[in-house]
Amino acid sequence: MIDLIGMFKHRIRTKTTTIDLNQAAGTYTLFTGVTQDVIAESLVINMPNHAAGGALTGITIQTDDATPQVFIGAAQGLVANLTAEAQLAWTGAIRLIAGKLIRLTIVGGAEGAAHVCGVVISYRAIASGGYVA
Repeated sequence: MIDLIGMFKHRIRTKTTTIDLNQAAGTYTLFTGVTQDVIAESLVINMPNHAAGGALTGITIQTDDATPQVFIGAAQGLVANLTAEAQLAWTGAIRLIAGKLIRLTIVGGAEGAAHVCGVVISYRAIASGGYVA
């Protein structure tokens, strides 16, 4: 017999958001784990059709755990890699505990002009009801 509920519970899901890198240096929430834990399997951030600049020196993307789990590290997120239509990607397995956040940190300062990036996460619920918002 096929377990349709189990198949639905563990199917891959995606969530998208945007973030403008023309903001002060600091940390900004991209996604939140909700209700039940999930396993993040991939994350992609893509740049708009112009290179980053201004005071921006780089970005990182990580969880807000006591020991942060890193999706995009400082070396990968250097401004030299934030070129027109560039995509920075991570694949693997990170458990996002319900209530925990995935956050983007802007390093250096504001980009100087609108620099809106798209972000996509793919994940699977561990238990029924888990999702990313």
